Amino acid sequence: MRRHTQVAMALAAVATTIFTSGCSAGLGGPASSRAAQDGEIRFTFAPDPIWDYMHDTGLVDEWEEQTGYTIETSATWDEFGLFAGGHADIISTASFEVPYLEEQTQRETVIIGRYNAERSRFLVRADDPAQSVADLRGKRIGVFTTVSGTLVWSALIKQMHDMNLVDEQGSGSDFEIVVADIQNLSNLLARGEIDACICYPDLSARELRDGAVRPLYDGKSSADLFAELNAPGHDGPMGNVFVARKEWVEEHPKEVSAFLDLWELGLAEWQGHRDEMIERYPQHFAVATPEDIEFMKQYVAEHDWVVDDVRFDQQWADDESSIFDLMRSTGIIGDEIADPQFLPTEGVQQ
Repeated sequence: MRRHTQVAMALAAVATTIFTSGCSAGLGGPASSRAAQDGEIRFTFAPDPIWDYMHDTGLVDEWEEQTGYTIETSATWDEFGLFAGGHADIISTASFEVPYLEEQTQRETVIIGRYNAERSRFLVRADDPAQSVADLRGKRIGVFTTVSGTLVWSALIKQMHDMNLVDEQGSGSDFEIVVADIQNLSNLLARGEIDACICYPDLSARELRDGAVRPLYDGKSSADLFAELNAPGHDGPMGNVFVARKEWVEEHPKEVSAFLDLWELGLAEWQGHRDEMIERYPQHFAVATPEDIEFMKQYVAEHDWVVDDVRFDQQWADDESSIFDLMRSTGIIGDEIADPQFLPTEGVQQ
């Protein structure tokens, strides 16, 4: 995402993950300041249910025993900060944030794996007659940040409706932008304090379930619309990819492959035990009541944003990179912003 002067200050606060906050059983305390060692992977990740499940069910321990590798983990929402300090070999962030990760950390990086699609939806109140964002000119749009997924929506809205959501200086919008806490946006919308929001479905379960709010564009996420308009069949852009220091990747190819193998196991566990994970770690989905838990199970079954495979091929990398083409062509980022580097490993002999 990078285009404004605001990004430098904002990115550390916007490290994205697929789920909302909560304690993480499998991720430890502060990351070690030791330098990387052969056979060890220093992995920093925001609190996450799939990782917790892998840890709690012994899958990570089994992987370490079978591979001979160890994985040193830490849970934090400031993945950027630990990466910048040299305390992590691998972190996750949105694919479209990687160029600014490099800018902020002064570290050359490589995207080694994919995890989940950018899942935010554009919501309005149920009684609002709006059929698209084009019907919301001048209205109050709630966002949790003017960067991150908001930038993807900015590019899409410019492409679809030739309207400005946020611009480079944060002014001149065709809307009134209201920045609010991410977990409160759908509630603010339901109460009429804003007219629409860019919201995560897992942070809007109650309002979606009781019918107070509804999504525009037939419930399609930003990733769905991007694929439909710009990269048919693609599953991105990604709200989270796995990003590693390029130097570490070049020096530790076996560790990279083993890490991806571990996450292939994790994604398989998600496919096989998705409902159990939602029940077991409801805090990661911002649900608490039995009704909201059941709603989230059904919603994720219909709109699963987690990918099936962590590895990707060159075609996927090319399609994922096209989000930068869209953001350049719509003026969301400058032409000087380079595409991130990818390491395709799908179908490659390990």
